[in-house]
Amino acid sequence: MKQIAAIILAAGASTRFGQPKQLLDWDGVPLLAHVSNLALSAGLAPVIVVLGCQADAIRAALGTRAVQVVMNWRWKEGMSTSVQVGLAALPPETEAAIFLQCDQPLITADLLQALVARFEETGASIAYPTHAGQRSTPVLFARRLFPELAAVNGDEGGRSLIIRYAKDVATIEITDPDVLADVDTPADYKHLRVSTIHHPPSTLPSPPSLLHPPFSTLHPPLSTLHPITHLIVDMDGVLWRGDEPMPGLAEFFSFLRQHHIGFVLATNNSSWLPEQYAAKLARFGVEVSPEYILASAQVAAAYLAGFAQPGTRVYAIGEEGIRRALEQRGFVLTDEGAAYVVVGWDRRLTWDKLTTAALLIHAGAGFIGTNSDTNYPTERGPVPGNGAQLAALETTTGVAPVVVGKPEPWMYEQALRRMGARPETTAVIGDRLDTDIAGGIRAGLTTVLVLSGIATEASLAASPIKPDLVCASIEELTQVWMDQLCPYKGAPR
Repeated sequence: MKQIAAIILAAGASTRFGQPKQLLDWDGVPLLAHVSNLALSAGLAPVIVVLGCQADAIRAALGTRAVQVVMNWRWKEGMSTSVQVGLAALPPETEAAIFLQCDQPLITADLLQALVARFEETGASIAYPTHAGQRSTPVLFARRLFPELAAVNGDEGGRSLIIRYAKDVATIEITDPDVLADVDTPADYKHLRVSTIHHPPSTLPSPPSLLHPPFSTLHPPLSTLHPITHLIVDMDGVLWRGDEPMPGLAEFFSFLRQHHIGFVLATNNSSWLPEQYAAKLARFGVEVSPEYILASAQVAAAYLAGFAQPGTRVYAIGEEGIRRALEQRGFVLTDEGAAYVVVGWDRRLTWDKLTTAALLIHAGAGFIGTNSDTNYPTERGPVPGNGAQLAALETTTGVAPVVVGKPEPWMYEQALRRMGARPETTAVIGDRLDTDIAGGIRAGLTTVLVLSGIATEASLAASPIKPDLVCASIEELTQVWMDQLCPYKGAPR
């Protein structure tokens, strides 16, 4: 899985607006905060903001957003110094970085995701959008170009590399020029404000990697499961519904162990501890150690720990799973003066809890959601999930949360690291197209949809998201997989 970062260049001065351009209002937030939100929404990580002129005032405008701010003391020497500072802040595992200007308000998270998709599909060293054949920012550079990019001078930026590697470029054509326009003058600012009100630019389609061709059979070609050595397996709706185990549950795990297939059980449900999930499986006759279980609560706590220090005050909505995960990372749980609000599924949700969270977010607290599942599968049918809670808070505050669960990349990355697995030999099994399958496709995994939970044949037929394999249940999946590995020994169907 490729880790793609964002570097937002925001160090320069502006003399045309009577204030730093970065602080211009855009839909109720400073322009730089708006662009940062786009990078976060696109799933880029880390998001690095390079500041210079009037850095203290501009830093304050970012609030508690999950970005890493770095200082360029040489900003007067040109854009390339900001590029160098941003590159120096990247973690070693970063495989590419998208460089964004702080003054392109109409770019979209879809565009950023499409650049990532083009990079992953083509292997190009550079990817950028174009309009009428003219290149524009934002620009993605692969890691192999970082040393050369860090060596440029003045205001050259990456233009010389784009020319030098012209045959190693992937592009995306944008039809609306306003999407790529920047706020260079007050007239530009006025025009783009009018444009977004009266003629909002259409978003790009889903990244091409999500648009798989439809298939005509529930059973895959023989090559689909042969290379798989590791699994990321959802639980609710896949292994059980409510307190009812799925048929073939014990046989599924027996098959995995017999064929030495590693696994992590990964769930967006943040309400339980890994030990509680292990105990539930034990009641169903399956022994799994808690270390093989990864819940969105743990992912959210690890994500927050990436930029917030132990002792940071956090207000948590949710059950024991999210509260314990945050406490284990050293965060102080409180409803007063919290710097972050973290929201997980809460079956004891009250108006008072939503009110406390909303007031904290209004006061500037960062807003993190464990997952965006709108419903939760039970033996009685789907019931409201954490996505419904997040929607209530977003509607109240006007602030969108940073969501860390599936389909976002963080859970897949943690699961792969735990197993020491590679995407090309890993499959994800899930019952939801919009989370399990969409996220697996983005992560470059083989995707297996089971129709035992939320997704149905009708919803699959209507969705542009197409998995590599569809089975009625894990029971059928086990049989299909057994037939592929041992075509003459599988039981007749």
